[in-house]
Amino acid sequence: MMNLDNAYDDFLAGRTDRVPKAIAEYEEKVHESLVKFGRFTVPTFYKAHFVTPEQEKLLKRVTQVTTGVLDKVVNLYFTEPALAPMFHLSDAERQLMQYDPGYSRTVCIARLDSFMDGDDLKLVEFNCDSPAGVAYADLLEEMLCESSLFKEFLQNHAVRHVSRRQHLLDTLLAQYSEFGGGNSKPNIAIVDWRTVRTRPEFEALKIYFEEKGFPTTIVDPRDLEFKNGKLCDGDFKIDIVYRRVIFGELLDKIDECQDLITAYKSRAACVVNPFRSRLAATKAVMSILTNPEFNHFFTDEENEIKERHIPWTRRIVDAEKFYGGRKVYLLDFLKDEKETLVLKPASGYGGTDVVLGCETTNDNWNKAIDKALKGDWVVQECVRIPTMSVPIVINNKLEFVLKKINLNPFALNGRYGGSLSRLSDESIINVSHGGGLVPTLATEEFHQR
Repeated sequence: MMNLDNAYDDFLAGRTDRVPKAIAEYEEKVHESLVKFGRFTVPTFYKAHFVTPEQEKLLKRVTQVTTGVLDKVVNLYFTEPALAPMFHLSDAERQLMQYDPGYSRTVCIARLDSFMDGDDLKLVEFNCDSPAGVAYADLLEEMLCESSLFKEFLQNHAVRHVSRRQHLLDTLLAQYSEFGGGNSKPNIAIVDWRTVRTRPEFEALKIYFEEKGFPTTIVDPRDLEFKNGKLCDGDFKIDIVYRRVIFGELLDKIDECQDLITAYKSRAACVVNPFRSRLAATKAVMSILTNPEFNHFFTDEENEIKERHIPWTRRIVDAEKFYGGRKVYLLDFLKDEKETLVLKPASGYGGTDVVLGCETTNDNWNKAIDKALKGDWVVQECVRIPTMSVPIVINNKLEFVLKKINLNPFALNGRYGGSLSRLSDESIINVSHGGGLVPTLATEEFHQR
């Protein structure tokens, strides 16, 4: 099996006279597309992240098993009262957890943020609340594969394409079917604040859903109306709510979103992800998954996947208990193991407040520890961050630079639904922190035509 990453770099290096124009044309096409974060074009590069057939097989297995594990963890909240405090819910959150969404799966749409280096795959976060990127990845893949120079490369190298948007649509429809929805072409509402910077992705999804025959609206949850037993956006009657509004933000404005809550409680609309996905979204769940004390809740295969692919993680309060309730011992541990640890808010997103000990001064690390001890934070084993070379043009000449990269497989209805990859010069790799996206392409056997 040839390494397509190196093969592609060699391919471009042998065509330096054509590369500047090809990259410029591609960047212009991306700029004119819906691959935007607010008003700004999402940074990208003239390359895909190639994963081998063996890596894709691993991604499929780990994604499927991990999704089942996360569904099982959510069920533990309801069946094992002793574990409930580990989820650190407010009274308002606990109330919303009681409402049955009308279908069995909790983790319907998830993104498992990870680092992959060869066959070493580490899942560092579970975005099970309101993950973005499905449409962005599809659009970037389509534009890259339509580029004449990249298309020429693919003439001698086989890749497998995946429609992440179709997997997403299939997931929404599967939950709607189990929910008991009777409309053969249900109306879909993509629900989030009107000011969110990912709105261009909603527009891309709306176009795709409607091309497939499913009327779609994009609506702020505060503008939804519950009338005559139906959830509506004006005169548009909603069957499926594709919930993109983040649970915590919705909770902060819950008094302004009561019609959505009423429709959810009365099952007037099928809401995906359900509010219960919040239980799997917190990083504190990893305190359960990486603690051998709870292995009896899981199968041998699930425990093997957890042990191999999830780095050691503890909520700070749980770590304190681990040290016999002696905070002084915990402080010693956090300071002594600084170079091998990461501190992050349990329910944060977008890379906000994540602190890597190996990249932080002692003074700032101590400040992070102080902040973590006062809030709901987790401490996690730091994992090695792989790099990937990407082509850039400087002074009309082709150059290659290394970027740090993470891999983000989508778990859609319990199965692998394709991936996207994020690149950055920084270790906190996130679009909201200036990172970029490239599509993830699964390779097939190399062949010469």
